[in-house]
Amino acid sequence: MKICVLNLSGNVGKSTLAIHLLAAYLPGARILSVESINASAADRMPGLDVEELGASRFKEILRELMQGDDVIVDVGASNVAAFMTEMKRFKSAVGEFDWVLVPTVPTLKQQLDTIATIDWLHELGLDGLKVRVIFNQYASDAQDPIQVVYSQVLGYAVADGKGKAVYEPHAVVDHNEVYELAKDSGQVMRALASSTTDWKAARGEAKRAGDMVALERAMAGQMTHDLAVTAHENLARVHAMLFDDRSANDAGPAAAGRKRA
Repeated sequence: MKICVLNLSGNVGKSTLAIHLLAAYLPGARILSVESINASAADRMPGLDVEELGASRFKEILRELMQGDDVIVDVGASNVAAFMTEMKRFKSAVGEFDWVLVPTVPTLKQQLDTIATIDWLHELGLDGLKVRVIFNQYASDAQDPIQVVYSQVLGYAVADGKGKAVYEPHAVVDHNEVYELAKDSGQVMRALASSTTDWKAARGEAKRAGDMVALERAMAGQMTHDLAVTAHENLARVHAMLFDDRSANDAGPAAAGRKRA
């Protein structure tokens, strides 16, 4: 599978999704981080095959796409304009991608940039069925439904955006602070959620020893694990929605029947 994750805007969670939603389910996939300013977040994850290539090295990116089987292209905001220019020059590159994921978030600027990104992909000739909008960083405890939180993108979807991308069923990735914690852990969410550490036992040992540092570490570890399980259940549902039903088995019973507003 060859997937591109991009948006004209920064701060929409492209790298987070490339790691935790895509690479975690494609063992051995090669991640091409198209970035020249910030180091790729994937570099912190041992076991991931990551190469950083600026958009100026587009020929190398295209070669990787043509010869690879599972390739994830994560286009950073600093390189997206140049990447788009190269996509226009090398017209066959469009046909190399099975999917182009366009993450969006609730903020107005990012939603407007998302719309511009979809329009650009359409003008490039990309089949709208291959373009999938991901509604990222949704506050699951919010009172407002998806249609209100992402009103700009969803308003565009029923007007000028018809046929340019796939918007429904809504692929929603909930906001969860554990994604920031995962950066320090060096683990994909799937691995964090499957940890077998007995934090309750660790708390008991720390209390008996009067070790407050160890106690705090055990409590933080339990809370991080809980959040990771919640995030993984969410990611597994979204991955199954996007690609197939195989990952649904990883979501656990808590995922069954959960409804989205």
